[in-house]
Amino acid sequence: MNYYYDIVVNFQDTNYMFYDWNEKDNIEFIKKIPIFQVTTNTLKDFINYNIIINEEILNTIKDKTKLKKSVLKYCALFVSKNGAIVLEFDDKGLSISRSFLQIEDEINVLESLYTLPFTKFNYKIKNKINVNNMLRIEEEIKRFIEIEVNSLYKRKNYTKLNYLYNEWFKKDNKNPKEMKEEMHKKLENGITEKEINIYNLIKLSYNNV
Repeated sequence: MNYYYDIVVNFQDTNYMFYDWNEKDNIEFIKKIPIFQVTTNTLKDFINYNIIINEEILNTIKDKTKLKKSVLKYCALFVSKNGAIVLEFDDKGLSISRSFLQIEDEINVLESLYTLPFTKFNYKIKNKINVNNMLRIEEEIKRFIEIEVNSLYKRKNYTKLNYLYNEWFKKDNKNPKEMKEEMHKKLENGITEKEINIYNLIKLSYNNV
């Protein structure tokens, strides 16, 4: 069994790059973890899908991943020349959480490849991991604005709704329903500096209450 030491992980049920980690996430420091070199195609499957590994592999990695004060029952680091991912499994061998590495950790892991043998895995592919190209902060901004717009419209606070609309689109519209619909439609196109400005204006309006 080969091990890697001292890496930081952020277990989630989907793939988040290190720059998209949130300060509210449960970031963990792994002191020791089993490491396997796999083919590029295998790593691609491990990244893009939830997988099931067999009982033999489960028993091999059982209780081998050490945190500062505890142990992860089924967990391992998988690496190829194109990247790395840490997967945690349940008792049936199904991957239940995952973490990419921080850039410095990944570079160090890739440098260790030449000392690792290739391991061929028998695994089954389950469901595809949902891919969201929007950063989490962008999702938060979008959700925050949507909630505010819906709330203003529902409470008939058309004065504030009109103010946000004017700041956003730099034009007038006296029809509350049209304003609401245009705001929601604009959010579907992604987040720009204009939306960030609206987000900050909304937050500021509550801070000043």
